[in-house]
Amino acid sequence: MSILVINPNSSQKVTDNLEKILVAPPGIELAFYTGPPEAPKEIDGERTLRLSEKAVLPDLLKKNLHTKYLGYLVCCYSDHPLVHSLAKETKAPVLGIMQATLLYSYANARLNKSFVLTSTSGWNALLDAAIVSFTGTETFPSKKFQRTRALDVLVLSLSDPEEFKKITDRVEKFLHEYRDDDIDCVLLGCAGMAGLDEKLTAKFPGIVFVDSVKIGVEFLTGLMHFHQ
Repeated sequence: MSILVINPNSSQKVTDNLEKILVAPPGIELAFYTGPPEAPKEIDGERTLRLSEKAVLPDLLKKNLHTKYLGYLVCCYSDHPLVHSLAKETKAPVLGIMQATLLYSYANARLNKSFVLTSTSGWNALLDAAIVSFTGTETFPSKKFQRTRALDVLVLSLSDPEEFKKITDRVEKFLHEYRDDDIDCVLLGCAGMAGLDEKLTAKFPGIVFVDSVKIGVEFLTGLMHFHQ
């Protein structure tokens, strides 16, 4: 069975990092796709989300990629419109990486409370609204989640080793601010953070750091088996 891992921006650097860190589950093959040149280099809000879908969906359809795989993982941590529009064009399961992490936070009975760690603060309100939308509630589900926090590091720099000290300093600050809130899980809210889970776990023992792309592959594999 094969999964198309979709990077819906035009940055090959992001795709290269995904290829480097992702390990296919047994019996699964991973293929990788980068958005066409007209897709934004970086997705940083509602406008670039729309531009991303506008560029990527027609490209996938033109190349007939929507019929060639048994699962599709959209690797932008958001309520990306491509998840919904691609699902209308293919019979295979389509999953966004944000949705995968939220599923994990509910499915893991050992977890108390989580928050999303995103790249830049422009995402905070959008991701909190996406959590509300996903849970189907009218208000933010504060018993299960705290509000999204931002590293203020550009997406394309998140995997750079020289940024890791800044990232750990920010995470330490957020965990300190939420110290009375029973936080035991951090959802890494950007595909550009792929691979940081193990480094952060070593730095902050006792906290579960969820790599959105890795958990996305695992949940999508389950959907594919069930779909079969």
